[in-house]
Amino acid sequence: MAGGAAGLLLAPLFGLGSYLRQARFFHPSGVCYRAEVQPAAGELHALGERLGPAALVRLSGAWWRSREWPDVLGIALRFQQTPGVAPRDGDQDLLLATIPLPVFTPLAPLWTNVHDFLDNTYYGVSPFAVTGIGSLRFRLRPAATSPAGADRQSRIAAATAAGTAVLQLQAQRAPGASWHPVADLRLMAELVVDQEALRFSPFRQGRGIAPRGFIHGLRRGVYPFSQASRPAS
Repeated sequence: MAGGAAGLLLAPLFGLGSYLRQARFFHPSGVCYRAEVQPAAGELHALGERLGPAALVRLSGAWWRSREWPDVLGIALRFQQTPGVAPRDGDQDLLLATIPLPVFTPLAPLWTNVHDFLDNTYYGVSPFAVTGIGSLRFRLRPAATSPAGADRQSRIAAATAAGTAVLQLQAQRAPGASWHPVADLRLMAELVVDQEALRFSPFRQGRGIAPRGFIHGLRRGVYPFSQASRPAS
């Protein structure tokens, strides 16, 4: 509730920023891929099965449009039956960034490798309530770094072509507890989509993953203002 109230206070600022930028306030440009989702063996196998069989994956920098300057990187996931821009019933969005905890947000550019999407660990930042399981925290870990390339977009494209662009979604039941594999996401092909029309929401929870906590509460007020203020396509 506190996060929701703070989000309403900040929402006009984010709306103005999106209008002036004519794009998302954060993560203004990115690249999208189609991914296959394979449930991982272990105690969270059933959750991995629930998320499959496919996902839309958007990789982006938080602040700069194309320059690889110090920044935070993010990965937005939409678990679907088949990847598409328009959300469908049952879709699940999950937003992650190179920020392990909210308190580390100002420091995150210090450990983020902005030159390689596959050389970072991405976190859900705040906890989630998962139907049938309880409270979980999520992170996304690449299996390997990308091949050499001129920039991070060409490197992720080369990794996808080589079949090595694999990210494992992992979950943790409590701070300090072990991380358990949930599912492997293998990038299959780049998708050319209207990225302004592509609108993620942390509250799209068709697979039973519901956001909790102050930071997610902030997003409840901020996201609608930001999305309404930027171009529709």
